[in-house]
Amino acid sequence: MQSTGEAQRRLQPVVELREEGASFAYSVRAPRSKGVIPPSSYQDCGFASLAECLSDVAKALGGDFKRIYVRLDGHCVGERDIAELHQSPELVAAALRRACPAFDVLAPRAVEAAAAVVAVPVVAAAVVAQEAEDPTAVS
Repeated sequence: MQSTGEAQRRLQPVVELREEGASFAYSVRAPRSKGVIPPSSYQDCGFASLAECLSDVAKALGGDFKRIYVRLDGHCVGERDIAELHQSPELVAAALRRACPAFDVLAPRAVEAAAAVVAVPVVAAAVVAQEAEDPTAVS
């Protein structure tokens, strides 16, 4: 019979990376079994870049696993060695972005969303300033 540590080392988890507005998050789950996708067992969020997110994945899983399956924004982008994530998360992030067919479509939406958050207060301030100059003006 195998010890729990040996069984965990043979299991290859799935890491789901996703963009959440202007930051990145990830969750970890076991692989699909007999068509059933298990719930995530761990998650973390708030990373400023995909590389920072990958670095945290390496820290979180590096002691127990050698390889992971990787999904980026819902798309399978292959397998990676944890050692790669430790050594060069920026290079892995760039490779994952190239491997994800939808990332080029998704990334501009995140930039637009961040710009909208900044633009709304600016527009509101301009309207308030205009109304202060001419209170009878109708927007």
